[in-house]
Amino acid sequence: MVIGGGFAGVTAAREAALRGRSVTLLEARERLGGRTWSATWEGHAIEYGGAWVHWHQPHTFSELTRAGLSVTVSGETERASWYVDGERREGSVADRDAIVRRGWDRFVDGVHEALPQPHAPLRALDRLARFDRLSIAERVDQLQLSAEERDPLVAELEALAHAPIDDAGAVSALRWHALSGYSLELTQFTGGRVTIDRGTGALLAAIAAAAPIDVRLGSPVAAVSMRGDGVQVTGRDGSGHRAGAVVVAVPLNALHAIEFDPPLPDDKRAAIALGQASRGIKLMLRARGEAVSQGAIRVGHPFGYLATEEIDDDGTQLLIGFGPDAARCDPSDLGGVQRDLDAILPGYQAVAATTHDWLADEFAQGTWAIHRPGWYEHHHAAMQRPEGRLRLAGSDLADGWSGFIDGAIESGLRAGAWAAAVR
Repeated sequence: MVIGGGFAGVTAAREAALRGRSVTLLEARERLGGRTWSATWEGHAIEYGGAWVHWHQPHTFSELTRAGLSVTVSGETERASWYVDGERREGSVADRDAIVRRGWDRFVDGVHEALPQPHAPLRALDRLARFDRLSIAERVDQLQLSAEERDPLVAELEALAHAPIDDAGAVSALRWHALSGYSLELTQFTGGRVTIDRGTGALLAAIAAAAPIDVRLGSPVAAVSMRGDGVQVTGRDGSGHRAGAVVVAVPLNALHAIEFDPPLPDDKRAAIALGQASRGIKLMLRARGEAVSQGAIRVGHPFGYLATEEIDDDGTQLLIGFGPDAARCDPSDLGGVQRDLDAILPGYQAVAATTHDWLADEFAQGTWAIHRPGWYEHHHAAMQRPEGRLRLAGSDLADGWSGFIDGAIESGLRAGAWAAAVR
């Protein structure tokens, strides 16, 4: 049995079914996808959750090849702007990135030694630990940067962290850099340039259709009990399900809502209590203004990383913004959105805005995986360890691209193979 219908859960279910096991998948929502969600808004195909992929993500591109799906690489940004001490600067993306690099290269100094094998984060834990004990803010403070170097760097890091940087662990940024070939350019590329032509939903559907799986939507789980040679899963509606093994592919921040009997070991419960830090917003904004692709960053702004996604024939464009705290931006208040837009990209009129509040979503309670300080030193290995006939899974627990679709698929592959082997 698999609990959770995101990419990790669907992949785990497929892998177990392909190995001849009978698989039931319970998903709390009325859709599959978890923290990915392909939709249409204002005439645009959008992704409320995870969207971007890259050929440096091996599991995702293997699945895209298998499914016969193609990708699109977005064009270069024509105009960049950034802020230093509240003053707006403007130039090319190369101009902005040259400044960001001055801080970024110092921020990631030592990552080659700490993460020599990015898909095996604990391989050099003795060297990684010094970074793992720091928040992003603490790591930045070590660098003693000028305002010109610090403000653009922190704006980039706030968007990457999708959380207050005094709560987000420094390794969450460092591992992204290491997985991207230890390159700032590739770190930016992997996080925002390549999308699946038919949306993330097309890839998810292809994985789900590859094996016989009994999918039950609208089936939130209340409890998981291990009894002798089996597992009993109880739904919130009182329904019962018996299985030989169970994969719980639920986001880290939502695991506390499931009662485990016997209780999970102390090390797992400590990890669940710690949770992960992401609480940000992904804002889709349709705006009217000059038909030029824009990329703007501003430290401390509610959606301080704002970039053009598409330009329409009617003079409007779709922009996507990322900010560290969803509570600071209400897309239903278009006047408030306009004030915030004026503070980062003046000259544009907000026409419409939308988001999904993943923090308020009880089945997510956060966005992509941004682990807090101490995660890798104290919790990562514990959360990957099976407990009898139960195994946790999900992008939050991946070795490689944790927080990405690739990490979810990686975790699902491992968990599905494990479940099929349980007798």
